[in-house]
Amino acid sequence: MKKYMRKFYLIIFFLLISTISYAQEDIVEKIIRIRQLVTEAKTNEALTIIAQIEQQCMQSTNDTLKAVFLELKGQSLLDIGNYKECITPCKEAITLFEGTNLRQYEYLDAWYIIATAYHRLRDYKNAESYYRKGILRSVAARVDKVNQYRSSLYLNLGNLYKEQGDTLLAKECYNRVEQSPERELIDINNWNYVEWENTQWEQVNLLVKENRYEEATNFYVDFIKSIKEKKGSRYKSYLLAVYSRAILLSRYINKLDEAIPLFEELVNLSNSLDTPDESICGAYCNLASCYSQKKNYEAVDIVISKGLLYLSQTGIEDYPAHMLYRFAGNGAYWIQDYPNAIKYYELYFSSPKRESGTNYEEITNQLSVSYIFSGHPEKAKKQLERLLKTDEERLKNENVQTLATVYHNLGRAYMLLDDKTSALVYLKKSKDVQTSLYGEVAERTLLYIQECQNSK
Repeated sequence: MKKYMRKFYLIIFFLLISTISYAQEDIVEKIIRIRQLVTEAKTNEALTIIAQIEQQCMQSTNDTLKAVFLELKGQSLLDIGNYKECITPCKEAITLFEGTNLRQYEYLDAWYIIATAYHRLRDYKNAESYYRKGILRSVAARVDKVNQYRSSLYLNLGNLYKEQGDTLLAKECYNRVEQSPERELIDINNWNYVEWENTQWEQVNLLVKENRYEEATNFYVDFIKSIKEKKGSRYKSYLLAVYSRAILLSRYINKLDEAIPLFEELVNLSNSLDTPDESICGAYCNLASCYSQKKNYEAVDIVISKGLLYLSQTGIEDYPAHMLYRFAGNGAYWIQDYPNAIKYYELYFSSPKRESGTNYEEITNQLSVSYIFSGHPEKAKKQLERLLKTDEERLKNENVQTLATVYHNLGRAYMLLDDKTSALVYLKKSKDVQTSLYGEVAERTLLYIQECQNSK
């Protein structure tokens, strides 16, 4: 049920932990983890844990634990399209829930899963039966907003009648549907769309994985058009598809003029969305990079100005506002426009915040190269020494590739400052790391070492 699944409700959680033994605590934690994965549509991960703990769960004397486990197993099997297989565990869950006199959300879900599975199998007789049983059982269910559950059941029972051509019964069911902004109804017809969309993503991701970038960008054209027709331009998958196509065009096949309008479309949507979106954040950053590569720095500064406001307001951890400067600097660096690369990289480092991952170290290297090629080896030396002072040990353990480059660039900076002795120290360090990593040493590093040795 993927995007529609609820969070793990506290009532069930407390019922579980209040009756388990100490040895079962790990099982409960894993069941909670399964619920989280199902909610996040990470079904394969959920099924892996389900397989690991199934024997222990089914040997438990705690019927509540077993019931919740079986309902989760049924949900996961339904999500991957195993409609026949998901029915039995949900029927067993219902029996256990009723035996423990629990009528919570999980209990209602079990009825809904069975009805939906039969519906997808086109076993209309059983589907109708379980939709109606679910409606009847919801009367006694002890949950908030039970009318919304019942409305979802009526909605899909109406869909079932409509599929069979019984418009009168369908209309009767639809009339019983209560619309509410507090809870999105679960419509089986939407699942047809979800399956179609998932298939499209699988196809385009396979093309990208096989490095068939041109084919992937062409595939996106119809995909994007169809999403827009079915869901509109503010739908999250539409934004992601447009962004993904623009990334392929800009980074993989160097068609900046085709990528820029796509990024522009996304940033122009930023004020019309109800919630912040990662694709919009990425569009601002990559648009700055594209304009930088086109040497349109007036446009770069406009994008940065607007992007700083948007990224600072979103609060999305992976998109701190100052990363816009990094992307703008990268665009200039890639076309060897080192003065402008320096301009944006220095603004990047002026932020008191530091990005996670390897970006900080990589940009330190690229800024040092920009300094060196712009005739400022003293600034490169200062920048690299500052990095080594704070991060050398961490780089040794986590990012030795970057460390080799840091040593090389620092050695080169010392050479240009006519300190061949210090240069040789760092160039040899770079040589040692490269040898350990790759079994060989870059020709330029060896030439610099030879030059320093010959000057003595």
